[in-house]
Amino acid sequence: MFRKPYFSIAVIALIVFTGCIIPGARKERAEIELQRNDSLFVIDEGDFHFRIVLPKDIMINSEPIIKTAANGQSLHITCGSTFHLVAEITDIKTTKLPIGEVIFHYDIIDNEDQSFVFKRILPDGNSYDYGLIQYSSIGENDYAFSSSTEGEFSLNDVLRMKGALASVKM
Repeated sequence: MFRKPYFSIAVIALIVFTGCIIPGARKERAEIELQRNDSLFVIDEGDFHFRIVLPKDIMINSEPIIKTAANGQSLHITCGSTFHLVAEITDIKTTKLPIGEVIFHYDIIDNEDQSFVFKRILPDGNSYDYGLIQYSSIGENDYAFSSSTEGEFSLNDVLRMKGALASVKM
């Protein structure tokens, strides 16, 4: 095939390693390393049992509040006005994206491994805010995590919440 064996080995290695870095090809979630002053929270409220790392930059001005709502059907993790996650126990196999409002149009800007970052757009075409929905299996439960519909979040806020969700474990 090639006259020089080193060249053919390099070409084969390039093909093999390129196949390993195709976006979306890896299914496991990225791990977040606990940084100095980050806080690991152990959630043990009702049917909600998991751990989550909240980065220090969101806790500088606000203390996290973790509480159940809707008769224990949802769990809210709030830290100031820029971080508000809602967790619900769900069946991932039958769950669809709950994007069906009449007022807004939705543009999904990131869709990776059961995690969706979207932009809400007003009828006149102007961007309104960003949101997040992520489905995760943790232990024996399937969870739907989302940014609160009560908040108005920037893309940076949503990406910070998505980063915290990457740390969720049993």
